Amino acid sequence: MNPTLKRILRYLGYGLLILLVLLLVGVGYIWLHSPGTTAPLVDEKGKPVPNSIAVLEQVELNGTKQWILIRGYDRTKPVLLILHGGPGSSEMPLFTNNEALEKRFVVVNWDQRGAGKSYDPDLFNDAFTLQTFIDDTADLSRLLAERFRQPGSDSSKIYLMGHSWGTFLGIQTVEQHPELFRGYLGIGQVANQLLGEQLSYDWVLKQAKQRNDDDNVERLTEFGRPPYETPERWMDYLLPQRNMVAQYGGSLHKGSFNDLVFQKLLFCQEYTLSDKMNYMVGALKTIERLWSVVINTNLNQTTPAVKIPVYIFQGLHDYQTPYSVAQDYFNRLQAPQKQFFTFDKSAHGPVFEEPELFLKRIDEVVKN
Repeated sequence: MNPTLKRILRYLGYGLLILLVLLLVGVGYIWLHSPGTTAPLVDEKGKPVPNSIAVLEQVELNGTKQWILIRGYDRTKPVLLILHGGPGSSEMPLFTNNEALEKRFVVVNWDQRGAGKSYDPDLFNDAFTLQTFIDDTADLSRLLAERFRQPGSDSSKIYLMGHSWGTFLGIQTVEQHPELFRGYLGIGQVANQLLGEQLSYDWVLKQAKQRNDDDNVERLTEFGRPPYETPERWMDYLLPQRNMVAQYGGSLHKGSFNDLVFQKLLFCQEYTLSDKMNYMVGALKTIERLWSVVINTNLNQTTPAVKIPVYIFQGLHDYQTPYSVAQDYFNRLQAPQKQFFTFDKSAHGPVFEEPELFLKRIDEVVKN
């Protein structure tokens, strides 16, 4: 063999070996940060906070096993159940160890059926419908209300907070089961998602043209403006389009929502390595099953009124659930009490982008 070729092959072998070692070290490092447990809440001296709660557990909801994370510095505080986005994109990694929320509430993060720690391929059957998810939410809300029952007129009620898909699920749950909830809080409110997708398409195309991003312009032009005739076409469109939304500041106004989720997911200690590997599988399977109901539902028509207080937290620069669509729904919505909060420096995640202002608004509407 030619000596030069032998040296090249040897160097390639060394390079592949180094890459393999780095890969194994990386996997091992992530594995060490994936025990599948949650840390206790401790004071400045490292001692457990009296009357606090920090548990990660599997519960039975509507006939299936699903995972919840409960954390709070004072278990007598009101319960806040968080409905994650997607559908199918757990946000347990994003909300875990949120000290400010955990001092105000007993915070419950729930991985909905098929998502995150609740991933199970057998769940993707004929029962995987919007109504099933509403029933799951109601079942969990009853369980929490009973577990943390407190003195007072609202002792059997909890707060429900949704983000993105969680707002679509949440507002319809409180419409069907108002007796379970003290109030509803929506972040990045879904309303008429087909209109939202059309506005998002127009905005992204405009941004791409202004930046001379010819590849994005070509791809968007090839897809054409929504709607699309088949679920498969929607799935082909959504991933690249959402990447463009993130690229131009319509998911996080500064930064990438995808990067934020990825970073938090990698080092989320509540997730095992297996949970992290299944994360995207569950998310993709879920959105394939549920996107059609999201895109074909106009909440202005199906859910025009609810019987509990409603609070909407909307980023001005949001182009996943566009601001104008959410604001129009809020203006039409009938509720005994309602408030709409604009976040001028946020897009789809004001709770993450402007946390201090978000907490200030929470304190204005939630009486602990």
